[in-house]
Amino acid sequence: MARIWMQTEKAVMQELQRRLSNVAHSIDEIMQKESSPFYAADIITELKRQFAFLSGGRGQDGSPIIIFPEFPSFCEIGDQEFRNVLTYLTSTPSLSAAGVGFIVVIDRRRDRWKCLKGTLLRISVSLNSNMDAQKYCF
Repeated sequence: MARIWMQTEKAVMQELQRRLSNVAHSIDEIMQKESSPFYAADIITELKRQFAFLSGGRGQDGSPIIIFPEFPSFCEIGDQEFRNVLTYLTSTPSLSAAGVGFIVVIDRRRDRWKCLKGTLLRISVSLNSNMDAQKYCF
């Protein structure tokens, strides 16, 4: 009798885990739809400047790649404009892809180390204000 009860309890727990997994997946999909505060059309001017973009590539673990190409007037980009673009870029990939993190490539070969540190700080501040800081490390 105890053996049957344990098998039944195990089956119930497996079913519960399966259902919870389905609910979590559904919530992720809903959150993805609701967490993207911008459409590309909302920030088209900022996106056309191309100071940052999703390359379309992925890392070995599936991480989306965000590229910050050489951009001579990077320091002239307003904080809100920068935050809007970064928010849009980080909300575009699926939550499962974004959940593993992002790979950030920064091309500052014509700048000094001080400029690169400023860029890293700016990205970090923007990401931390928009997301769970524990998921995104530099």
